[in-house]
Amino acid sequence: MYKKIFLIIIAGIFSLSLLESCKRDVYEFPQSDTSYFPIDSGTYAIYNVKYVLYNDFESRVDTFNYLLKELVGETETDNQGKPYRRIERYILNDSSTAWEFRQVWAAQLLGNFAYRIEDNQRFVSISFPLFKGKEWDGLVYIRKDTTISIPGGTIDMYKDWGNFKVLSLDEPEFIAGINYDSVLTIQRVEKINNIERRYSLEKYAKNIGLISRQDSILDTQCGGNIATCINTPWALKAEKGFILNMQLIETNR
Repeated sequence: MYKKIFLIIIAGIFSLSLLESCKRDVYEFPQSDTSYFPIDSGTYAIYNVKYVLYNDFESRVDTFNYLLKELVGETETDNQGKPYRRIERYILNDSSTAWEFRQVWAAQLLGNFAYRIEDNQRFVSISFPLFKGKEWDGLVYIRKDTTISIPGGTIDMYKDWGNFKVLSLDEPEFIAGINYDSVLTIQRVEKINNIERRYSLEKYAKNIGLISRQDSILDTQCGGNIATCINTPWALKAEKGFILNMQLIETNR
């Protein structure tokens, strides 16, 4: 009888020891903090924009400087019954006396994703929760062989794009004369070869949203002799495409 009880106790101790040895460390993922993507109705953001257009059909380069305002509208529902916010876009340039309406885009926060719908193209702008080095397919709803129209022709906008990636998070930065306590930097694409340049970088500030965007979507044939301009800066050798630089200068968020 005592022997049986002793064996039961030993078995129990062994089982507890086995359980302790089999425990795994549990990583607590950070909570989804959507404060980098505020889309409150009635808020606006004004950006200073420089847009350089390379027109290979006419062999010309045009530079445009203007202000862009994005105004968040009321909540609406898409064709699947899911809520989104209208983003009304206006521009003001040297020849304008008032803001001119240009188009309507949209923004959505659904589950763990923040979406921007731009010219009917749905980008997965941010994937939550955020951490440095995180990657996701920002073009899951966009065909990578999609071409976009630009003056003088079309360009393969998304050629060689891979995953979006968080380069830095919650870092202080000084951008366009403004100090930000917490900035999120997302690399959307960084690909380059002798005849193509695909670069896109976005920065978001906590409780403010998008504060900076830089795009370089460029092609060249170097006038038919690629070897002569391999080391030439892209701003000089580009023949087709565009460079976009936009920085936040005012918001009511």
